Amino acid sequence: MKKRFALLAAACLCMAVSMTSFAADKTDIVVAMDADVDTLHPTDFSTTVELGVLNQIYDTLLYYSPDGTKDPEPRIAESYEISDDGLDYTFHLRDDVTFHDGTPVTADDVVFSIELYKASEYQGSQISMLSSVEATDEHTVVCHLDAPYSPFLQGICSPMIASKAYYESSEDDFVNNPIGSGPYKFVSRAKGSNIKLEANEDYYRGAPEIKEVTFEVIPDSSTKAIALQTGEVNFAEIDSATKPQLEANPAITIAEVPTSSFSYIAMNTEKEPFDDARVRQAINYAIDRDNLVAVCYDGEAEVNSNICAKERFGYSDDQFQYTYDPEKAKELLAEAGIETPYDLGEILVAEKYSNLATVIQNDLKAVGLDVTISVKEFNSYISDLQNGSYGITALNMTLEGDTQTLEMAFTSDYIGIANNARYSDEEMDKLFGQARTETDNDKRAEVFNEIFTKAQDEAIYAVMCNPMTLYAYNSDLTCPEFVLEGNYYLYDFSWAE
Repeated sequence: MKKRFALLAAACLCMAVSMTSFAADKTDIVVAMDADVDTLHPTDFSTTVELGVLNQIYDTLLYYSPDGTKDPEPRIAESYEISDDGLDYTFHLRDDVTFHDGTPVTADDVVFSIELYKASEYQGSQISMLSSVEATDEHTVVCHLDAPYSPFLQGICSPMIASKAYYESSEDDFVNNPIGSGPYKFVSRAKGSNIKLEANEDYYRGAPEIKEVTFEVIPDSSTKAIALQTGEVNFAEIDSATKPQLEANPAITIAEVPTSSFSYIAMNTEKEPFDDARVRQAINYAIDRDNLVAVCYDGEAEVNSNICAKERFGYSDDQFQYTYDPEKAKELLAEAGIETPYDLGEILVAEKYSNLATVIQNDLKAVGLDVTISVKEFNSYISDLQNGSYGITALNMTLEGDTQTLEMAFTSDYIGIANNARYSDEEMDKLFGQARTETDNDKRAEVFNEIFTKAQDEAIYAVMCNPMTLYAYNSDLTCPEFVLEGNYYLYDFSWAE
């Protein structure tokens, strides 16, 4: 028996040595995705899964660090200037940037991409203050605003620059066989299985060190954890439940990344009884957020009933926070004329949020509200959200960038997009309009205070927490420090030598 264990130990040692030498020669990477993408359109995407793939294929005018600690870095634009009145932003483009088909990136492509981005129902809010954009010569683009808007520079860093000629030749190919100017070229997609990319050896910032990229669709968190430990997957966003076993493996590194994303319950205000603010308030009081964070996130989240994360501009400790108070929930339900037990119907969730739904179901039952959990495949779930085919749902959402992007969760124009409460209120629309045009930061903070106070008073959502993003990756993989939001760029990754 001792001899057998000795042989096994020797075999494991040989494997470890073999894997170390293998890592030194490795030039490919496998990245796990929670779900398949629904589209590869550079502006009409709506999920972080799609963003993770598109960030590798496309490039932007500038790179803006989400934590706001650095000035924008040059990308396709090598420099820019802002007019004294704050209405004109001029971008000077590099002359050595090409698309993956070898054609040059011109000012016309940039104008086309910005206009396409502004027209996007999913992304356009980030540059909503843009009045017009023009190419003044082959390598100069000028953006015109109707009024000064301080977050505009951050917003204009978001549009992915795409080929106007390619779009005009085939809109179908534009979406399904994307051609960008980023560090990686699209190779293939096996729907429901994987997406393959290869290095752009002519990339203007230099060829990537990692030459082949495979995005593998692995919805199950346990399967993903096993794949990380066997080396079948090299990089993945993980659930907190699998963190302890992965942390115990010296071959795996864990990165904890703060985000402005929020875990929340959306109640369809177009349907009874969710059109009654007292019912929505009762649901807010019914949720034991501390327990939910412990059970669903293993403590890897910050309790917060406010849709505005505490790190974001506009948040104030003076804004009301809902706490766990089941007796208060019962009182509000009685005031609303709800006789318990009361059947709220189905709580609709995607597969990845089923644990969240179970905890919510138990909390609601404790105050006399019954829900049946309905679990759907992710893209089918998103379709139901957009169509309003639900009464109550639970999910995580990220509306990153300037705080203004939270208008997508509250204003009438975004019903069926990110306004999952399907909430329509003229005063709220006006308040976000004021925030958009106000240039004085103190006054703008006051407007946001009105917005978030109103949102809490009316219990438009039942926000529960701000989860951390957890990444797990092979310890031989060198990754840069992940900043707020956790967007990653494989161009910055490399294998240890």
